[in-house]
Amino acid sequence: MAGGGEGDQFDVSINLTALLDVLTNLLFFLMFGYAAQQYSMEAKAGVRLPESTAEVAPKKDLEVIISVNEIRVEDTIIAKIKDGKVDAPLTPTGRIGPLTQRMTTIKERRPANLPDADVLLILADKETPYALLRKVLNSCAEAGFIKFRMGVLMQ
Repeated sequence: MAGGGEGDQFDVSINLTALLDVLTNLLFFLMFGYAAQQYSMEAKAGVRLPESTAEVAPKKDLEVIISVNEIRVEDTIIAKIKDGKVDAPLTPTGRIGPLTQRMTTIKERRPANLPDADVLLILADKETPYALLRKVLNSCAEAGFIKFRMGVLMQ
């Protein structure tokens, strides 16, 4: 028979050394990718997050970022900060007007049946004054976001 083999026997061998080498490389790639994902929050807006010994990784929620120079919701600049104070109009109740408006708009567009629909991830610079942080949290609470998580760097 032309081009045929000699019988139906196949001699197949698997090189386990090469397979383990590939799996080890994949494991290292995934571990370094996970570590880089944790630090991507810090570099996002130039925010220096406080350090913590927390062992639970943060969940992805709606991000409110308070840097030294500005307040952002996700990637949108809401208000500028000068000398630790908000440079934006305040509501009669002392809330940050543009922030409350933006958060109200987001809250109205979000489905209410989502788990954690009213939870924020606050990424505040470690030098943020408490009065400013409180004003941001109160402004978000007025819009219906009453729960929050604080982003920190895990040690």
